[in-house]
Amino acid sequence: MPKAANYTDEEILLALIWSMPKRMTKGQIGRMLGIKSAGQKHWRERFEKLGVKNLLSIDKLDAGDLFFGSAIHKYYLTEANLEAIWRQYFIHYDERHGLVNDPFLTPFSTGIWNVTSSPEFSKLVGSKFNYYFLCAKNEANPIKAAERIESISKEKIWKIMDAVLSVAWKTEAYRRKPVLMQTLNAEQKKAYDLITTLYEAQIRAHPADYTKFTALFEKNFKYYL
Repeated sequence: MPKAANYTDEEILLALIWSMPKRMTKGQIGRMLGIKSAGQKHWRERFEKLGVKNLLSIDKLDAGDLFFGSAIHKYYLTEANLEAIWRQYFIHYDERHGLVNDPFLTPFSTGIWNVTSSPEFSKLVGSKFNYYFLCAKNEANPIKAAERIESISKEKIWKIMDAVLSVAWKTEAYRRKPVLMQTLNAEQKKAYDLITTLYEAQIRAHPADYTKFTALFEKNFKYYL
């Protein structure tokens, strides 16, 4: 049975992150989550509140008289939204949720790379290059949000959001520190090879944004690099 329509804001944002770069109506987002009631008015109000916080973006499409004069609203995420999401949920991260358990972050979870130590880190996570990379990664590996969200506990939502949002800087770290590959098992190395292929394609497609991304990367991690 599908879950009830009481998804948290974090679960909704995670589903939108997984579906980048798609722009969807609230009804389409509801179907992606496995529910029907997302077409109701209270869902629009929820999305509008997230929009006010800059946690998502909203396109208002004027459909004329087609829907009795009602505009069509489509919801999506931009690089600015990713930065705002990071600031909201990770710069002020609740310590009771524990450390991020992710194969690309594990070597740094002891504090060598403290992701909240720099006020510019959210810009790194929300950079255009990271945005393009996430979009390419999602298009190459489409997922069914309802199945994924049902399979994880609420305690893991922020950890997974961390792992997804900061995938570009973690990939850059492994490119610069090949010794870190020794920490990965065979299955993780296979996943890393796929991610590297996508990553290099985005470097070729967006060289200027990659340059800006690496400049921020080097500034944030200069003491470790």
